[in-house]
Amino acid sequence: MDKKTKLNFKPYKKSSAHNYVFEMLKDYIISGVYNAGDQLPTEIELSQTLGISRAATREGLRELEGVGLIITVQGYKGGRFVKKINSDIIVNGLDLLLQTQRASFDELMEARKAIECVTVKMAALNRSEEDLEAMSKVLDLRVESKEEFYRKTFELHEIVALASQNMVLFYVVQAIRKLIFQTYSNLTLEENNIELVMKTHHAIYNSIKNRDPEEAEKAMILDLEAYRKLYLEVLKKREL
Repeated sequence: MDKKTKLNFKPYKKSSAHNYVFEMLKDYIISGVYNAGDQLPTEIELSQTLGISRAATREGLRELEGVGLIITVQGYKGGRFVKKINSDIIVNGLDLLLQTQRASFDELMEARKAIECVTVKMAALNRSEEDLEAMSKVLDLRVESKEEFYRKTFELHEIVALASQNMVLFYVVQAIRKLIFQTYSNLTLEENNIELVMKTHHAIYNSIKNRDPEEAEKAMILDLEAYRKLYLEVLKKREL
């Protein structure tokens, strides 16, 4: 946003001062008045313009940072800047919800299966040659590190979600993937059945390539169920 442009901030006239700051700036960010990388007015400027205490203004800005809309940069050229919006907002909110509501591993997997069965069927119908090429590059999971294994494993699922051509589904899949990674990353590379995962991933790829949504759904279910079973079996062995 042009720094010379001055927005017509309306003086505060509501009961919850910090919430007013939060909602007003959130609306400006969502509507595109402020874009990723734009610097917000300083705490003092906002406080004086809105007629709100600095404490309430600061609290409203903290709430914006808490939900992932802005970031605070320290130093001479520092300030509060609008963040690029991605699935981290969903991840943070979903992670907090799962922790406070004590959602189980099985519940998370059920949700993942329901969502990814939709995305894989849509991908089979909507995929492009570029999507297939991207998938083919992450099918070989014979790697040397656990980090590389999980990166390629989850990248396939994200590419499938992108191929569905529904960005809402893509961001939800990406968010759930990050939460699932926190669970699966407890397994060592040796504990993973690499050949089985490669087999199920090839089945997903081939069904999408053949534009067969029914087979794509079956392949996705097989992949997710096989990995859920493997994870639970490893945990059980560790407890013995």
